[in-house]
Amino acid sequence: MLHHLVDWAKRQGVQEIVMMNGHLAEKIVEYFKGGNELGVSIIHSIEPYPLGSGGPIKFARQHINGRFTLISGDVLCDVNLKKMESFHERQKAHITALVHPSSHPHDSDILQTNEEGKVIRFISKHDDHTNAGNLSNAGLCIIEPEVLDLMHEDSFNFENYLYPRLLEANMNFFAYNTDELMHDVGTHERLKEAEEYLKKRTH
Repeated sequence: MLHHLVDWAKRQGVQEIVMMNGHLAEKIVEYFKGGNELGVSIIHSIEPYPLGSGGPIKFARQHINGRFTLISGDVLCDVNLKKMESFHERQKAHITALVHPSSHPHDSDILQTNEEGKVIRFISKHDDHTNAGNLSNAGLCIIEPEVLDLMHEDSFNFENYLYPRLLEANMNFFAYNTDELMHDVGTHERLKEAEEYLKKRTH
């Protein structure tokens, strides 16, 4: 999965990658090393203990200089990042999260937006989803560095901790709605779907 994401990043023109490693970090470092063989520069930021899905971003802050893209390590992605970045710039967004209509909204984090795509409400996968809609947070964000200033804890869940704070601070939080491939592999069924997609793409 990580190798596919590195290949995707290269296709989007990304040259510098920070891998935020936790469980089995040594295996990831051994495989990717500094990225030379893959034609990119890879820095490994290894959390000292489990920091949740958001804490590793704050822990890796020393390696972040300016705008950055965050992507989960358990997704298959074929999104045109340059188009997403153009949207981000047009909206003067502090953070832009990719969303797409989910086939399983009941167990997904949902973002509600206004007509311009600005996020007005965040519904956690653990909250009541009545009238929540189906625009699922998909695991890809473009983030401006000032968003890091909202991260006051060392260990936290990225969406549940950060998204409410963005809304409270009335920052420009936008959702980028696309039907491009952004496929999570959180279940055996979804993993099989991802494998089938890759097989078709290589034939």
